[in-house]
Amino acid sequence: MMKTIDNDHRKRQLLKRFHMLLNRARIDEDGKREILASYGVEHSSEMDCAGLADVCSKLAVAMTPRASEADRWRKRVMASVFAYCQAMDYEADVNRVKAIACRAAGATNFNRIPLERLRSLYNAFMQRVKDIEKVGRMADTPQDGGGFLYVMFPDGRKEIPGRINR
Repeated sequence: MMKTIDNDHRKRQLLKRFHMLLNRARIDEDGKREILASYGVEHSSEMDCAGLADVCSKLAVAMTPRASEADRWRKRVMASVFAYCQAMDYEADVNRVKAIACRAAGATNFNRIPLERLRSLYNAFMQRVKDIEKVGRMADTPQDGGGFLYVMFPDGRKEIPGRINR
């Protein structure tokens, strides 16, 4: 009995939210009918809680382009961190990539990283990947005149990476 009351209450809340989102999005009756037809019903009251929750979340995302833009940037950040891990020969899965991004952003939750910080992280990791690739190419190929890339230390000595200097 209690579960039925909770479901009825939840359904009323979702119906209210659905109609509020329709009004905010300025969707007319024809648009509403199209949305309902895609769920196989004629009236919003015929939908179950799962369907109402689904349509409400889709309407909310459609109304907040900034949120969908943040989702795109989250995917870009994940791809750039994966590329960085691959360039460093480091095995990473989704959870590790999110943890690396959170650590870099100083955040505790990947989904709470602000949009501006996501852009910054993406650019930083992509720049790191480019730097790693460029240094790898420079170290592997001789420079003009047959020289190699070397590291100069503060005490004046020079070392070619990968060679044993005596």
